[in-house]
Amino acid sequence: MEIFISIMEIFELRYFIAVAQTENVNRAAEAINVSAGSLSKAISRLEDELQTPLFFKTGRGIKLTPEGLILKKKAAQILQLEEDAKLELRGKESGSLNVFISSEEILQSYFGIEIVQKISKIYPQAKIQFLIRSDESAIEQVKNGEAHLALITSESPIELSSKLIAKVEFKTTASKVHPLYKKYGSQKAIPPEELLQHSFVSPDSAVLGKITKSDSIDGWRDDKFPRKIRYKVCGLKLMENLVGTGAALAYLPDYFVKSADLEVLKVTGYPYSCHQNVRLITKDPSALGWLNKLWDQL
Repeated sequence: MEIFISIMEIFELRYFIAVAQTENVNRAAEAINVSAGSLSKAISRLEDELQTPLFFKTGRGIKLTPEGLILKKKAAQILQLEEDAKLELRGKESGSLNVFISSEEILQSYFGIEIVQKISKIYPQAKIQFLIRSDESAIEQVKNGEAHLALITSESPIELSSKLIAKVEFKTTASKVHPLYKKYGSQKAIPPEELLQHSFVSPDSAVLGKITKSDSIDGWRDDKFPRKIRYKVCGLKLMENLVGTGAALAYLPDYFVKSADLEVLKVTGYPYSCHQNVRLITKDPSALGWLNKLWDQL
């Protein structure tokens, strides 16, 4: 690591990481507000210094070479240590802290906000970047040093530090304008045969997090109680709007139902349930002073 620091400028590593994360010079330039030309020149200097290519062209894009992947991990470690040293020497008001949190969007929108509030109390000038990734990608980002923290609903790898922060139960959800809610409200039991006459909306990917022991992507037992899934969506907001306007019912995590101001229906005769454990993970909190302090309070 000392060799990397002696032959490379910190800003070059920052530029390299930006390009490595997007594998696109123009998008990286927009993300960090630097010209694409400056990024290209920094990459060229690094390749000259290391005497190895860091990217190769693929179609209209670029990909990291094996050497580029190695540098990506090393550069992330160097930048984190540099930032941690500045924070410790200058104090929490220095504003040099950049925190990366990775997870599915639904976890960021609820639990991620809670974490940010705790970070802001300890480090008021910290900047937060939310990385929207699947469980698998979020875990890999923590392992590789691309994210400081990740929220996951699957099991945590044994080599990572983990905290259970919530036990989640899925609920049959409607809005107040839906016919079933108008008829039964939230307290009267609805028989499954009547419930299943109405349209549901379901995600077409795992935007609700990892769900095990279920054939459906949202945890409902369609093999036992087949629904009329009229809508398939790829985004949370569209799902929320379809439920909110009364166009559909949905099977959703309890915390999301609460935050979206939707209503839970009481269904009788449906003996199944879907649960998730939400975990916060990090690589090694003791490796960074600020992260170690934060981890103790999360």
